[in-house]
Amino acid sequence: MGSDKKIIGKLFTAILEKGTKAGQKIQEKAGKGFFIALLLFVGIPLPGTGAWTGTLAASLLGLSFKETVISVILGVLLAGLIMMAGSFGLFSALFAISG
Repeated sequence: MGSDKKIIGKLFTAILEKGTKAGQKIQEKAGKGFFIALLLFVGIPLPGTGAWTGTLAASLLGLSFKETVISVILGVLLAGLIMMAGSFGLFSALFAISG
């Protein structure tokens, strides 16, 4: 995965190890809820929290292929629904009612 390269090998290895350690801490805290945590991570439409990043995180943490695919697909659908609601003006209507 790049750790065998001469120039970037050490840096790449350090980044992967740091990411894996951080992910393992999150996975320990989440336990079985890691599936839901990944779904929400992918489903919140913010920069850097999409399908690519979620799949990379799941791969580094050893989540099964089936769980990864299902969680990422549901997360992408959730993000799509949130963005659709925003484009229809649902959030502005909610803020107008409450304020």
